[in-house]
Amino acid sequence: MEKRKADLKMLKKIQVNAPFLDLKNRYLPMFLEYGMNPEIGIDAHALDTTSAKEFEQMAEILKANKLKITLHGPFMDLVPGGIDPMLLTATRKRLTRFFEIIPIFEPVNVVCHTGYDPCHYRELWTDWLSSSVATWKPYVAQAERFGFKLLLENVYEKSPQVHSALFEAIPSDSFGFCLDVGHHNVFANGPLKKWIDTFNEKIMEVHLHDNDGEADTHWAIGAGNVDFGSLFQRMRQNGLKPTITLEPHEEETLWESLSSADFGNHLNTPNGQV
Repeated sequence: MEKRKADLKMLKKIQVNAPFLDLKNRYLPMFLEYGMNPEIGIDAHALDTTSAKEFEQMAEILKANKLKITLHGPFMDLVPGGIDPMLLTATRKRLTRFFEIIPIFEPVNVVCHTGYDPCHYRELWTDWLSSSVATWKPYVAQAERFGFKLLLENVYEKSPQVHSALFEAIPSDSFGFCLDVGHHNVFANGPLKKWIDTFNEKIMEVHLHDNDGEADTHWAIGAGNVDFGSLFQRMRQNGLKPTITLEPHEEETLWESLSSADFGNHLNTPNGQV
């Protein structure tokens, strides 16, 4: 797809997700050529196979090119509010390893998942919440100390209750919400505006991708039935200016999203804000 000047200009305002190893081995030249600000996914494999020096080298390149950095932490198989002590210990060990490398990148935001699944934890809500609060408290303290925002993203949560309880238990300006509109469209109950109004200024980042409401397909914006117009309108009404992150799973999907009227017509302020 032809890369329009308008699309390239828009890239300066947003983040684009990329797993660390894919960024390192494949996509770094493209990010540098087009000035794309990365949201770097640091998964378990990256943590286990990458040295501190390699992380430092990547961070130095991105900073030298004056790119805004956000990070996405590991989430696969992790249970931050786990009930099984052995699995909870393993989860905290994995997250701690991730948080150890965060200062290298000096990110604006760090996105993580709650790991909450109503199929497993609905009947164990009190225990899950207590365990989860104990997990996140020291990481929130680290966010306060190093000056980044620790944001918890919605995935399988049906309502705002889970995140609201965590934010109430750990009050901090450095602890906020990452609204994933694609996940909301598939997994959540209630209109999107209810989630926006509930979290309001706690919404510090928004993940954008599309789907048909049946599966988390990460299609290009405009290819599914997510109501992006209402999303941006509500955020403007509420005076919200979160970081905007595109989450394509294929390169072509990135350029299709940037060319979509559903996106371009609403992204109209600087610094990745709506």
